[in-house]
Amino acid sequence: MEELLKKQKDIERNIESKYLEGNYTEENPFIVLNPFETCPLSALMKFKAKEECSVTMFIEDDIEKEFKELKKEHEIPILGLMEDKENCIRIICNYKDNNKKEVIHYIKTSKLSIEYPSIELIKCDESGIYDGMIAMSLGKSEAVKTIEHLYSIIDNKARLRWLYTGVSCHVFMKLKNGNLIVDAPISSGICGAYTAAGFIEIDMLGRIKNFFPIRFGLHHDVIELTNGNFLAITQRENTKQDLLVEIDRKTKEVINEWDFRKILDFNRETVIDKISVNHPLDWLHLNSLVYDEESNCIIASSRNQSTVVKFNKDTSEIKWILAPHYGWNNKLKKYLLNPIGDNFEFSYAQHTPSLTYNRNLVIFDNGNFRSYKLEDAVLAHNNYSRAVEYEIDEENMTVKQVWQYGKERGNELYCAYLGAVRVLENNNRLICFGGITKDIFGNPIDDMKSNRMKNQITIIEIANDKVVFEIKIKDTDITKPIGYKCYRAEKINLY
Repeated sequence: MEELLKKQKDIERNIESKYLEGNYTEENPFIVLNPFETCPLSALMKFKAKEECSVTMFIEDDIEKEFKELKKEHEIPILGLMEDKENCIRIICNYKDNNKKEVIHYIKTSKLSIEYPSIELIKCDESGIYDGMIAMSLGKSEAVKTIEHLYSIIDNKARLRWLYTGVSCHVFMKLKNGNLIVDAPISSGICGAYTAAGFIEIDMLGRIKNFFPIRFGLHHDVIELTNGNFLAITQRENTKQDLLVEIDRKTKEVINEWDFRKILDFNRETVIDKISVNHPLDWLHLNSLVYDEESNCIIASSRNQSTVVKFNKDTSEIKWILAPHYGWNNKLKKYLLNPIGDNFEFSYAQHTPSLTYNRNLVIFDNGNFRSYKLEDAVLAHNNYSRAVEYEIDEENMTVKQVWQYGKERGNELYCAYLGAVRVLENNNRLICFGGITKDIFGNPIDDMKSNRMKNQITIIEIANDKVVFEIKIKDTDITKPIGYKCYRAEKINLY
């Protein structure tokens, strides 16, 4: 990490030195494409205006950004460029005396050095979709192994508008301050599989703003709390993904921790067969978190236990457990939510709990085997994955299924791993079927360890129970187990 930060300081010094050598004005600005060498579709513009002004910028006539501060020296991030194109950048300088000046610049981008997948746009109903672009923690894979990291943002026409080429695996989230956090581009070397040594905060140009180290590594999720601190999933030296920590934003120190061996039951069987679980101590496999500020509770998802648990942040007292009623000890049985309604189905190996505006719980239900008993296991060709919404009555300890999408698509969208659902601010749902597992001939499979697996992705936005947006990403060469996978998809604004 020290080498990366040293390299960045050298880049910043070089940019400033070149800028100071010239006389760069609004008509002739200093422009650096991909200034920090990880965001090839972004650029930095610097100039000294003839007098104080604010700036309004238009990029390719579909992105508009206003920089309201009146000043002479301007440093402007240019986001949303398209590859291999003369991108039109229109700048309007608004001077103090109400005069304006419009200047047009063109930024020529090259063809990307990496092979980015073609994205098939199935549907886009612009009247129904929520504002923003789609950010994807995308990766090119050979069977289960990620061979190229392609974190990216696409627009409503499925065109690539932002790309991050640094090494990252799971975390991709926009902070309240407009920056992003992603996995640190270095491995902790713990637990065999990719586990980052922490996470970094970057701006949209790829400039590293902060590094947050985590002693035993980061895996799967980090969230920003209302107090500015972070919750992150980690582990101890001899465990895997069963420890949650709170990291102080300013000091970067761990100030709280929650050991799930003390919250749940280490001896309860896992839902996933032992072949797919890649570590004997991967009993829990925490994969996502949400903080419920209203109740001061944490809601955590355990994939290998098919369990979503809500507990008090200060006392660790369990409020409820949403999970199949199988294998629970007497101490924890009292926290199990009891299903009501004829259409209820439990979720299996789920991801990404979130809360709706009316405080219902929405999760991505991968659905692995849909049973704890091998004799009742539902195999991939008959299985499905879905987004599902549950209404929970904490007083009566009941749970009711009130909405789902995915079951009607059958095995087409079955994800043996990965996947996410996000509740958008207008109550639309963005569903990322990000780990669709097929063999090389396109048949659904459960075996994530197969060297013949080809991952596929389908991302769907639902509004009022109707599909308003859908894309597919896949590789069609049946001779190779090359595919694409996406841990999560989010709606995001570039600025």
